[in-house]
Amino acid sequence: MVFHLGQFWLMGRTVPTWRNRIEAELSALDNFERSLSTADKLALARLKNGVRTRRTAGGMMPAHDSWKPMLLSMLLECYSRIDELERTIDHIIAEE
Repeated sequence: MVFHLGQFWLMGRTVPTWRNRIEAELSALDNFERSLSTADKLALARLKNGVRTRRTAGGMMPAHDSWKPMLLSMLLECYSRIDELERTIDHIIAEE
């Protein structure tokens, strides 16, 4: 069996891999991304990379809808960045 999912051709599987599912979903955002400002494009790229770096965790969450684990990964990416900035601010304050 061969079928097409976004930009991927899959063979021998009845269910696409988690990686293929999220890459297809992330690729579907390309038209949206093109209409964004440069700063927003960079922010979206960071969120997409957050999904990719948490790919294993997302695959462990059984979901028919790919967006639930993807959004959780994006939220974690945002929180990680906030946490990093808070630590930097605390470090700067401690040096004064």
